[in-house]
Amino acid sequence: MSFYYWGANKRMITDEISQLTRARSAQPILNFDLARELTQQHGSPLLVVSRSKLIDTYWAMKEAMPGVDLFYAAKSNPDHHILSTLCGEGAFVDICSHGELRAALDAGFTPDRMLHTHPCKTEDNLLPCYEAGVRWFVFDNQLEARKIAQLTPDVNLLLRLAVTASSSMINLSAKFGAPMEEALEILLAAREMGLSVRGFSFHVGSQCMDPADYCSALQRVRDLWNQASELGFDLEMLDIGGGFPAPYRHDAPSVSSFCSTIWNGLQESFGDLQIRLIAEPGRGICAESITLVTKVIGKNNRWGVPWYFIDDGLYGSFSGKVFDHTDFPLLYENSGNRELFPCVVAGPTCDSSDVVSRDQMLPDLEVGELLLVPCMGAYAGASASPFNGLPVARSVAID
Repeated sequence: MSFYYWGANKRMITDEISQLTRARSAQPILNFDLARELTQQHGSPLLVVSRSKLIDTYWAMKEAMPGVDLFYAAKSNPDHHILSTLCGEGAFVDICSHGELRAALDAGFTPDRMLHTHPCKTEDNLLPCYEAGVRWFVFDNQLEARKIAQLTPDVNLLLRLAVTASSSMINLSAKFGAPMEEALEILLAAREMGLSVRGFSFHVGSQCMDPADYCSALQRVRDLWNQASELGFDLEMLDIGGGFPAPYRHDAPSVSSFCSTIWNGLQESFGDLQIRLIAEPGRGICAESITLVTKVIGKNNRWGVPWYFIDDGLYGSFSGKVFDHTDFPLLYENSGNRELFPCVVAGPTCDSSDVVSRDQMLPDLEVGELLLVPCMGAYAGASASPFNGLPVARSVAID
């Protein structure tokens, strides 16, 4: 039997979240025996996908938010295993580019199950998606509305609103989203251009740890919705975005408790309206469905500190440490009581900044030994690059 241990103590983000939810921690979706078998067949590094975990998470969200259509955010992970599995479960998909459109089509999605959410589109992004049959798009300013009016005037639009949330890791309104106080002016201008604005969208930010942030945003959006309705806008769709959290080196709220709080907020703010409710979860659906298997390829003792070099790093699957501000737990195999030491774990490239960890306690690892890294399903392989001519990790599904 193989066992897994954290390289550092697991911690809760705050005592408040502990009281609010039943927390969940990062868990691998395979053991070391299977990891050895898979790397013998496919090599390493290897991103191992559990379709069953993906399906379980998807339906946990659906059950906690009945009636809310889930548009999986393809940008979090456009892997074919992920997209095709969710397509088979009846999910919808959120795309931001022609490339994501092609990946979604290849996985079986049809354009009527897609929403294009990029607020600032090039012609080469907008037109191919429109020509393929996508008819729902997002915008957040008058210039973007004018572009759409010139190129694809018969589409349905959602106006993205800027929303801030104190518990989110990344503020996704820092770059996109119309200020609430300017929203009515933008709506009126879009109507003058002959465009059909059918609703609002917002995003509280990535890796949001407190679902009450959604409830607060919903109250403000409802006030704006009422004002727009008074001006004659026939609104029919509300998109609450993504941001649902996943556990990494910190625990995260359970899917059911987090989503149930959002559902209650939806009922309080919009329950009296017969409108379509949608969400764009990416990380929250896919993160826990993938575990990285990586191998120690070298070791050294530098100024009294053990250094371990592995075959994946910041330019590969650990890119989430750079672009997504996440920190992944490194799990080692325990065969007896292995003494732990402070150490540095570095990636395979020639770049000195390619360091995966400086603060996790690990045993004396041997060259060839495997490490498991759970919760690698979101913003990991999706943002990896073949820097230094090194290949990115392959993916393989196990169930």
